[in-house]
Amino acid sequence: MSSFSPAFKARFGPWALITGASSGIGRALAEGIAARGLNVVLVARREAELRRLAAELESRHRIATRVSVVDLSEPTATEALVTAMADLDIGLVVAAAGFGTSGPFLHSRLEHERNMLALNAQALLERTHLMLPHLVQRGRGGIVLPGSIVGFQGTPWAAHYAATKAYV
Repeated sequence: MSSFSPAFKARFGPWALITGASSGIGRALAEGIAARGLNVVLVARREAELRRLAAELESRHRIATRVSVVDLSEPTATEALVTAMADLDIGLVVAAAGFGTSGPFLHSRLEHERNMLALNAQALLERTHLMLPHLVQRGRGGIVLPGSIVGFQGTPWAAHYAATKAYV
């Protein structure tokens, strides 16, 4: 069912960039944004899921999609993504990519904790900083930064995840 919205499209269109689009909140937001008539750039690590979602959205809502398979925790990934999308008039940026770890920090894998910090905070900072000039120049648009209630309080066994969400 489509909920096309000319006002929404006028304010945020013609394109939205959605990270974390292969599942969860990112996927739900991609579906809702496409239903309102915006073309979507779907970004995540899982290509098969992104391609399946792109086909569904194109068929159901008659919009265009672009799929970008990228691990945003990689140091140069965000800048490369923004550069690759420079030919699109992106008016809405949704930063839904993220993950959390839990359990005793002492027993966590440092690599996982670094990747979570890179994705949940650093990539978010870079994407926002790189996309903001375009949004300001076009005079309209938006950035959606999904957080978590744990960002407002320390959480036993998930302190580092809570810290990354506090950053958001």
